Amino acid sequence: MNLAISARRCARNVKRLGRLLTGRDVLYRYDIKPAKEFLGTGYGGWVVACDHLRSDSVVLSFGVGNDISFDLELIRRYGLTVHGFDPSPGVADWLAKQSLPPNYIFHEYGLGLSDGAIRFFAPDEGRGMYSQTGSHKDVGNREIELPVRSLKSIADLLGLKRIDVLKMDIEGAEYDLISALADSQLPIGQLLIEFHHRAGVAPLSATVAAVKQLQSAGYLLFHVAETSSEFSFLHK
Repeated sequence: MNLAISARRCARNVKRLGRLLTGRDVLYRYDIKPAKEFLGTGYGGWVVACDHLRSDSVVLSFGVGNDISFDLELIRRYGLTVHGFDPSPGVADWLAKQSLPPNYIFHEYGLGLSDGAIRFFAPDEGRGMYSQTGSHKDVGNREIELPVRSLKSIADLLGLKRIDVLKMDIEGAEYDLISALADSQLPIGQLLIEFHHRAGVAPLSATVAAVKQLQSAGYLLFHVAETSSEFSFLHK
């Protein structure tokens, strides 16, 4: 880990302490302690259980934005395949300018409860991420319809019998998908989710409830980021 990331994490821990002392955060108990590693930049990185990844692993990465450092580091380390998903305008053009390995495959649609076009709110001043939730602090009033597919539909389309890592950074839509993930018959090895309670999308209690629901479905919590937004689970 480089010094810049270490300093950033230290600052985040100080802020988290402040949130804990003022009741704006909670502490989570880990269910398991596997060997784990942080991959990617300080902005776009995630923590994974590294001993559970191989060259034939398949990763679905929902929410590309403008940072795929995590995806590229997974490919570099393990030689696995990453499917990236993001319906946001401009993402495909940004990716077209990057030097991408052949086992990074991009899809111009997002994750939803069913297949179709749904309403998104555009970011303020044209910068930032699109969100299905108008209460997200970074979006404005302008609406746009963008395509999404259900997880089952995506798995069928790609011919997947399992998902080794499913990463979701989907700007608030995660809350509506928790039940579908918990009930999914498709094996998911690791689940990485960014919850957006701090973005005004939902109260902290909604994130706490979502974590408990996933744990009840067999997802073992093994990491929570210093921001208390990014969570890593390993399915037992």
